[in-house]
Order: sequence, then structure tokens, then C-alpha cells
Amino acid sequence: MNPAVVIVILNGAIVASAPPAQLLFGHVMAPVVPVVTHFTERAAVDGDTITLVRQGRTCTFRIGSDAFACDGVTGTLPVAPFGRDGVAYVPLAEVARAFGGAAEYDPHTRIVALDVPPAVNLQTPAPFDPNAPSAAPTEIFTPSPAPATPRPVDTGSPLPRRTAIPVIPSRGPEN
Repeated sequence: MNPAVVIVILNGAIVASAPPAQLLFGHVMAPVVPVVTHFTERAAVDGDTITLVRQGRTCTFRIGSDAFACDGVTGTLPVAPFGRDGVAYVPLAEVARAFGGAAEYDPHTRIVALDVPPAVNLQTPAPFDPNAPSAAPTEIFTPSPAPATPRPVDTGSPLPRRTAIPVIPSRGPEN
């Protein structure tokens, strides 16, 4: 049985994946790395245990088992996660739903569209207002100049030079 390759679109952007997500047993199975890591903060595969973390929520899956737990609440998956060629695959729609997302699969185009809310609510800063009061400038550290160091005074006679001075022989007047 050859699995069908599925294109994953996360919040409107295509997720490039090698190996790709696949349609198996009527469900889209996606590799943990790189597909699932696009919408989780941390993903760890330790032996046959897969741990995913997003916004403080932790979900644990086991390869070969359809049972999973999210923050201590257990549930059942329609298809058990599996491993192939060193890559762990999980049912993509159920994992997205476990983290508050939604998934919609189109069988004609073999595209699964995930809608997972952003992990952090980013706010756009207010535009610059030149009339707004400004904060007092902070003092910038500038080191003071070092005190002048006295120069050693040598009153003795100069020491002889230890290296020979190269002498270029001069040519005498030519007649």
C-alpha cells in the first residue's frame, strides 16, 4: 500500500516537509519534525514517547498506542502514532485540535488546511509621535581619562647598540 502524499497548509502558508505528510487509514499522518514543530513550542521524541508543548499545555502520545494525555486528561486517537525510518508520525488533525486548532482536509486536492491560533499575542507598537513627552535621557557611562603616568627619566649614558648597522658599500668615483 503506497500512502498518498498530503500538502499541509498552516495558517495560510505551506509547510515544507521531508518526509511529507501522508494519508494513511483515512487520516493525515504528519511527521513530528518538521510539520508539528511549526505550531508547537517544543517537541521531544524519547523512545516511543512523543511529548508536545504549546502555551503551557503538554500532550503525550505513545507510538503504537491510540491513547494520549493532555495535561493529565486522557483521550483516544482514531489512529495510533507510528514510527518509520526513524521518523515519528502523529494524526495531524487530532494534534492540532488538542492545541486549540482546527483542521480541514480536501480529498480532491490532497491538502489539509490547519488553523492554529498564534502562540503569542503580538501587538503592533504605537506609531511614533514627535509631540509625545519623552523620557529623560539616561546617563551614558564615559570613563574618565587615566591619570598621567610619569615617564622614566634616564640620565645615564646611552647603551651600545647590540645589532650591527647594515652598511651598503659605496662606489667610488669612476674615471
